[in-house]
Amino acid sequence: MSNNLKSEKLNQNINLAIVSTTINGEKGYLPFDSIAKKSKFNTVKFFISGDKKSLAFDISKFQCDVEYIEAKAQKKYHCSESIGWNKIMRRNIALLKAIEKEPDFILMIDDDNVPSDDYFNIWHKIITNPSKKLEVINKNNSCWYNYLESSDAIINIYPRGYPLIFRGQESNINISSQSVFPEEIGLYQGISLGDPDIDAITRIMYPKPIGEIRIKNYCCKNIWSPYNTQNTMFSKILFPLAFVWPRCGRYDDIYSSFAWQKYLFNNDLFVHVGDSVNMQYRGKRDIFIDFQMEVEGMMNAHLVWRSINEISEKDAIKFIVELANSENSIINRHKNFFLAYLKDLETVL
Repeated sequence: MSNNLKSEKLNQNINLAIVSTTINGEKGYLPFDSIAKKSKFNTVKFFISGDKKSLAFDISKFQCDVEYIEAKAQKKYHCSESIGWNKIMRRNIALLKAIEKEPDFILMIDDDNVPSDDYFNIWHKIITNPSKKLEVINKNNSCWYNYLESSDAIINIYPRGYPLIFRGQESNINISSQSVFPEEIGLYQGISLGDPDIDAITRIMYPKPIGEIRIKNYCCKNIWSPYNTQNTMFSKILFPLAFVWPRCGRYDDIYSSFAWQKYLFNNDLFVHVGDSVNMQYRGKRDIFIDFQMEVEGMMNAHLVWRSINEISEKDAIKFIVELANSENSIINRHKNFFLAYLKDLETVL
């Protein structure tokens, strides 16, 4: 079957699962619900993990289907206790529940983001149409690319988790005319504007809103960047690895994104960066506490990446086993979680 025929087939009847967690109740998700119901997706269903401090969640206010997982119902999962409580990593339970229902795509969002009226229809367009390939000029050994470098900020801002050792070493890039088809893409990182997910050092230096990213909607293979889970779409091939790592400060999704990329690159697949764009409003936070929570990650991100980059497995389950057996001290800290999550994954699959 040709790529064109595959893409034409992909346009039909796409079922989307939205995965997240909450402390604040349903209010942050209702703006997504109202536009999701009117979108081009065949179905949209929310999977939300509650927590021990969560406000009551009223699913009757939603137009789309919602599966809200109470804290007590999460205790049956093997990985529950190794995640801990009152953490955004509780979304791993919602992820497992979503995988069990076999959607075509999984979208992770945060409840402090605000979607535009065409947010879901833009996502539908992105995942059903070819994109352009990012090419590297004067490629260096690390081959990292800062996808926020074309912002309208007056300084060079970096996404949270960008390894310090690779800053200033970015290769020159060019967006080629070569088409990359949806079947070749495993991860779609949507960009957030307003108060986006930049690292704590950058935020202390530049605590101003971001209104534009000029270079976007391209595909990367063997070109690295840290990604997050506040506006992120997963294709089916990446479902088993879409979990975030507990007990690593603000690097829960950063370390997992290194694993996502390595697994996709092992399978000759791409990451897409760009639309759909949303707006993030973080509310009142202590940027110095955020900095404190990122220090360990800043010191170790490149080492974690190097260990993950040594994994050559193309099978998702075996890839997780390799993570569990890693000799890297940061990765090995999560061994109990990886093994427990594998047991839950075997159940839902």
